[in-house]
Amino acid sequence: MAFLNRSIASVYFAYALQATAQAISWQFAVFFVKHDLNATSFLELSLAYALPPFVIMLMAPIWGSLSDRWKKRKLFMIIGFIGYAITFIFYAFVFNIIQYLIVAIIGAIFSSAALPMGQAHLTTDAENKGERLGYFVAAQSGGWFIGALSSGILYDIVGMRVLFIFAAVLSLSATASSAILIKDIPFNKVVNSGKQRITDILKKPGMSRLTVAVAFSQIGMNSIAAFLAIMIVDELGGSTAFVGLSNSGATLIAVIITGYIGKIVDRRGPIKVLILAYFSYTVFACMFGLVQDPIIAAILWALPIYPLSATATSALAALMSGEDERGRAMSLVYGAQSAGGWIGPIVGGLFAEYVFLTVQPISFINAAFNFVALLLAISLYRTMGSLNGQKNEVHEPIRSPSEISDDVFQDE
Repeated sequence: MAFLNRSIASVYFAYALQATAQAISWQFAVFFVKHDLNATSFLELSLAYALPPFVIMLMAPIWGSLSDRWKKRKLFMIIGFIGYAITFIFYAFVFNIIQYLIVAIIGAIFSSAALPMGQAHLTTDAENKGERLGYFVAAQSGGWFIGALSSGILYDIVGMRVLFIFAAVLSLSATASSAILIKDIPFNKVVNSGKQRITDILKKPGMSRLTVAVAFSQIGMNSIAAFLAIMIVDELGGSTAFVGLSNSGATLIAVIITGYIGKIVDRRGPIKVLILAYFSYTVFACMFGLVQDPIIAAILWALPIYPLSATATSALAALMSGEDERGRAMSLVYGAQSAGGWIGPIVGGLFAEYVFLTVQPISFINAAFNFVALLLAISLYRTMGSLNGQKNEVHEPIRSPSEISDDVFQDE
């Protein structure tokens, strides 16, 4: 099994610690800016959420190119974890939104090195890429569960500034564990693709559509995710604990099922799983825009859709790239996610500020973006096949998302 390999398990452990830190700080970031830093405009709130992923989108390909050129992953993991630690420490001492944004920019420059390097490391010299990435998402989900639940419970007790300090300590722990436990996996004896630029990798068959699909899906999800706490607490009348429970519930389920999802990705192919994920996101978004009870909203948010998309996108990018260009390929996907992370909140903020005057209807914008991502994933399936077993099954007839869903979970 993927997690029984010690060199791989050390990566899972470090990223679980880091995910715990991110969950502690992330889910109440906009809520903190609104209620502690007194930023009331939806545009100010969306900027606070959007700026870090904008910087990450720019920096991740640079870190990926350096990692491929130097043939090292561990160094860049450590740089990323230190970046997170510095960010969280300084967040605890900001007193206005300008200070918050300055810290966010500097921190994101360095923290952007972390995630794509972990994914590239895990898929080096590995046949079971989907399984390894599935357990990677499971490890992160375990951290997100602990972080989201604990911060949801403690937010009203200790406040966000203390929670930022907790997050910084966890990031430093991830740094230390990476430095001590993780060993780089050599990837010298590979096809000579190292001279390819980011643009060349983007021209690989299907890579541009995958990147655009990931960006559209994340634009939709982040347009509402940025304001989740405001919707549940300020609009639906729930408590901050509901926010923590919704995020932790989603990640707890992900811990349980993601390893199995990784195996499905290897067996059935990442494109089928990706279609199922975007179809599920579209249906979820429509339901989330109509719900009026904060408990039901929290339950809907806990639906385990993210493990499907996260595992499938990373596995598909890995199949499309050579090992010595894997860092750049993963950075492209990560950059697309980050593009959604900054464009989505701005889109949501604009609609909330000038059209809806409230947060919840933004969910229908989410549905529209994920429907476009679904169409792109279907087009990948039509032209590339399912790519299960790393074989290109180009001539499979196109089917509806519901038929593909039945096939994904059907036992062989």
